[in-house]
Amino acid sequence: MHQYRIPRLLAIAALAATLGACASHEREQRNTAQYTDDTTLNTNVQTAVLGVPGVHANDLQVSTYDGVVKLRGKVDSQMAAQNAIQAARQVQGVKKVDYDIDVGNQ
Repeated sequence: MHQYRIPRLLAIAALAATLGACASHEREQRNTAQYTDDTTLNTNVQTAVLGVPGVHANDLQVSTYDGVVKLRGKVDSQMAAQNAIQAARQVQGVKKVDYDIDVGNQ
């Protein structure tokens, strides 16, 4: 009877770990309001950034997740890059701006 105890305990521990992992994943899932907030924020950042001279819609992508904005692409000058980053930071609701911006007309 004792020889079945260890495998049973291991099975219970594995089940508990699996259920725990599922539960933590469920907490990380975003609800509709969070998705909508990021979509609205993304639109507002795009509007602000595309108003900067030297920034072109086809060359700079904006993405947002949980209030963190990512700017990726290219702009005409260093000043345009700095102004685009600053414009994104000034949009209400933006928590942080990450960027990967190339400068130049290539």
